[in-house]
Amino acid sequence: MTNHPHTAAMDRLIDQVDRLHSAPHVACQIVRLLHDEDYETAELVACLQSDPALASSILRLVNSSFFGLAHHVGSLQHAVTYLGSRSLRLAVLSFGLLRQLVKDTPARVYRDFWQRSLTMASVGTRLAPRLHSAADEAYSAGLLADIGLLVLAQVDTRSYVTLYERVGHSLLLIESERERYGFHHGQLGARLLERWNLPDALSEAVAEHHVLQPAPNPLVLVTHAADVLADALWTPQSPRVQEARTLLEAEFQLGLDDFITLAMECKEAIQDAARTYQVNLVAEIDCDALLEQARHQYMSAAIAAAIDWDSLAAVADHDTQDVPREP
Repeated sequence: MTNHPHTAAMDRLIDQVDRLHSAPHVACQIVRLLHDEDYETAELVACLQSDPALASSILRLVNSSFFGLAHHVGSLQHAVTYLGSRSLRLAVLSFGLLRQLVKDTPARVYRDFWQRSLTMASVGTRLAPRLHSAADEAYSAGLLADIGLLVLAQVDTRSYVTLYERVGHSLLLIESERERYGFHHGQLGARLLERWNLPDALSEAVAEHHVLQPAPNPLVLVTHAADVLADALWTPQSPRVQEARTLLEAEFQLGLDDFITLAMECKEAIQDAARTYQVNLVAEIDCDALLEQARHQYMSAAIAAAIDWDSLAAVADHDTQDVPREP
């Protein structure tokens, strides 16, 4: 990413964000620590203690009804131990990194960001083990994939929000961003994570979640699949439903029943995460509509294949009849 021809332009945008919101150094340090399976709890607690607002959010989370503890937890040491690395990483990413960047974000962008981010994180967690990739890393990548979009919405608000409302979160958005800025929000997000010194694997997954390069590593592939599913699950009429099913079958060996099971699991996980992190989602995934659309597309493809086969058979039969017989 650092060799991108528009790195300087990306840095200028990020510098403007840094002036709006101080860089979340403590949160970044904690995320880096959590990527080491042998992290020291004492070091983690010391980091949290240096950011009272983040520490308060962690304590509020562990004492929330989501965990339903019988006794109040007042110690960061106990909170860290109880939450474990996965829940703690999600909390730090949500409260420490994203909460700052979503402040004052226009409503449409804010709503779409959380809907897609929680979906990608939930999907990534479930797909990662099939490629022997770490579920926690996939969750982080999904949650941060569209962080560059928040930067653009805050720095170039009027122009970018007008563009976003015109084309939506689609591949046309990527093309439009490239035309306007020379890069798309995935690349900008990756550059931001680089400057925050987060793991390279996260930056790469964020950079390529929309535009998949040849021979991707497992985390990149999982994050790209999560991006496709984020469209398919929320928009059953989208052609990305078929794209999602094809990708799941080819790369993850998941059939139609698996696709619907994945949708149902993610629907519940997204709702739980939204409640836990106080995000108001105005809709929910319609699994029945997804199933109907997936079956319809499957039948349409099967009928088209049958027609093609009949046509080939008719041509072959005609050619055989035209072959002159030997006397």
